Order: sequence, then C-alpha cells, then structure tokens
Amino acid sequence: MAPALHNRSAIDVHVHVHPQMAEVMADIMEANNLSSIVNLDILERLGIPFREGMCAFRRALGQRMVYFAAPDFSNFSPGLGERLAEEFERKVETGACGLKIFKELGLQHKDADGSLIPVDDPRLDPLWAKAGELGVPVLIHSADPVAFFQPLNENNERWEELQMHPDWHYGGPEFPDHDLLLAQRNRVIERHPDTIFIGAHLGNHPEDLAYVETCLDRYPNFYVDTSARIGEFGRHPVEAVRAFFLKHRDRVLFGTDLSLGWDAPEDETAGQEDMEEFKRFYDAHWRFFETSERQIEYPGFPIQGSWRVDAIGLP
Repeated sequence: MAPALHNRSAIDVHVHVHPQMAEVMADIMEANNLSSIVNLDILERLGIPFREGMCAFRRALGQRMVYFAAPDFSNFSPGLGERLAEEFERKVETGACGLKIFKELGLQHKDADGSLIPVDDPRLDPLWAKAGELGVPVLIHSADPVAFFQPLNENNERWEELQMHPDWHYGGPEFPDHDLLLAQRNRVIERHPDTIFIGAHLGNHPEDLAYVETCLDRYPNFYVDTSARIGEFGRHPVEAVRAFFLKHRDRVLFGTDLSLGWDAPEDETAGQEDMEEFKRFYDAHWRFFETSERQIEYPGFPIQGSWRVDAIGLP
C-alpha cells in the first residue's frame, strides 16, 4: 500500500464523538494525520447540555474540532421553524459551525394528525434560511441505503446487517420510498440557494453515481461526503468512480462516520488494541482512495454487505 495521505493532513467531516471521548479522539487524530474533524449532533441526541459538551471538546481538541448542532423536531406546533432558527442562531453564537439533520425527518417525525413530516415541509423554511443567513452549512441525511427500502429477505444485499438492526428497514407501506425522500430533500436545496447543503453518505444514493452527479450539476449549493458508503460506490467500474471524484473534487468531502462513545462511555480510555483498530479503519480508507488494488475489504466489511471493492487510485 502506498501511504501517501499518511504523510499529509486530512479533515474528517463526518464523525460522532462523545465529549468524554474527546481526548481519545485527539490521540486518534494524531495517529492518523487528521488535522480537523466535524463532530455531528451527538450532544443533542444524547441530551448533553450544549455549553458543557462544547467546553469538554474545546479542552481536549481546541479548534481542531467543529460541531454541527441538531434541531429538535419533536413538537411541530405553530412557529416551530422560527423557534428552531432562533435556537440554532444561539448555538452558532456559542460555537456551533453547522446544522446536522438526521434521517428521522421524513421517516419518523409525525404531525399532530399522525402523518409523517416530509423533509420539505415549508414550516421548516426559516431554519434552512437561517443557516444561509449565518453562512454555515447543513449536513443532511435523508433516506438510507436503497437496500433498506427493499423487501426484507435473503435476497436483500444488506440482509445480515438488517437482521442485526431490524429498525433500519423501511420497506413497509408506512414509509415513503427512497427516491421520494431524496426528491423532498432536493426541493429544500432548490428553495434555498443561499444555503450550503452537504448530502451525507454520498448524497444517500451511492448506488447511482449518475443521479448524484445530476444533483451536483443542478444545485451549485449541494456537496456530498463519502462517509460509510465505500461499500456502495466502490462496486462501480473503477474508471467511472475515479472520474466522478476527479470531476467533483471540490464538492466531495472526505468523511468516515466514525462513532466514538455513541452511548455514554464507561471507559474513557482506549488501549493499544483499540488504537490499532482505529488505524486499520483509517488505513482502509486510504487504501481505497489512494491505491489501485482490486477486490479489497472496505470499512464496515462484512456487516455492511459481504462484497469487495476496487480502489480508485486518486492523485
């Protein structure tokens, strides 16, 4: 393996790190040449007070970490968009650098009548507009792997993973389909051209690079990250993937979806064995992006599918 990137710094734009694990994350960054990380939504999802969490992050990581805050969509009463926009502005004033939207918007959050809230619900327009006004991006996770919306049987390519996480399956009639969710997201992007949107997980359609490319060409305010989807886009023909990355080199961001202490950690230290595992995790990314090896394992293998991928040898 040619460890070219090991000799330069990288930014991981998609991680979830508990504040109690911030010092461990600092060690991981040092060992894997990460200059900065974008830490997403973990304070809100775990109910950790914002200022307290940010202080813990700053003590261990200083300015090497930026944080994207998550809104609370649990109460769609009148004026929600305005309230969320005001709350988000306060968090930006206190140190947040972006907004993170998780997949529950469109799949789980419900209105008073029990219907699902669509991603493009106009009541949320003040929130998207506020992000643009503040000049900070929205990293948005809409939908999920296509297989999660397909019949749940042994022919499903993510069968093993869905057996472990049955709540990740959205193939029932109570859910919108994959493409409808992305269409809802795209309407938001189009309505708010002054707001930068980053589509998590290669825009959550790595199975179809042509579709992602169409979105990038159509919406100049749209970016994507690579987190947790090498197993999907790594199965396309090598030259097609390589051409996609080269064409959109300024619009595709490196991310991994590393999670550290998603549940409150009992042990705030990581032993040498753990650090070696983190290095293997990042090395698997460098190997895919920077070598020309064929039929290699990818991060998440084999739980995220039991196939192999071909590295794309980027310059």
